[in-house]
Amino acid sequence: MQSDDINSPEAIRALTPDTPILIDHETVDAGVWRWLNGARGVRLRRWALVIGMSDGQERARLLRRGFGDTCDLAIGLPELHARALRITQQAEALVRWRQHGPLRLDLIERDAFVGDKSVGLHPREFAVLWRLMDSPGEAVGKRELLRDVWNLSFVPETNSVAVHTSRLRSKLAVAGLPGWIQTAPGGGYQLVGRAEMDSPNDENIQIGA
Repeated sequence: MQSDDINSPEAIRALTPDTPILIDHETVDAGVWRWLNGARGVRLRRWALVIGMSDGQERARLLRRGFGDTCDLAIGLPELHARALRITQQAEALVRWRQHGPLRLDLIERDAFVGDKSVGLHPREFAVLWRLMDSPGEAVGKRELLRDVWNLSFVPETNSVAVHTSRLRSKLAVAGLPGWIQTAPGGGYQLVGRAEMDSPNDENIQIGA
């Protein structure tokens, strides 16, 4: 288990996401914590075991955010080892690709592909598209995107969601998928491309498959 000094964003970005990372919530650097909770930390979150979290609701929130596991400080070494082993097993079985019609998302590459052609997404654009693909055809509100992609619990005055979604639409259109992201009635956005178009059913391809 990686437990070296990771109290800087540079240090944690340098970690290889192939073994559990032990994070003490009470002492972790605020910048590292923001980075882990943001869109760029998605690849490391599934390897992170967060200790020192006494609030049950907060632990549940971290699990929903994709952290590998979380627990209170009152944990013995045998249990800590068992939780770390479980994180390894789960992380190695995570879905790497998501497919919707001819559109394929690659979690490792952090990009979208139509056939073999890269769409060329910015990490935040990828995170928005990945979130929309959680539930194709269903509207995802601006507040939900801010929470799940930007890790914000409030609606800022900036129009970052609209800007990134506009760029994402443009890139999908260039890739031959115009109109695949639409503004939903009442606000928010939805992925509306037809899932049956020229696509094998390989939604459950796993990392390392």
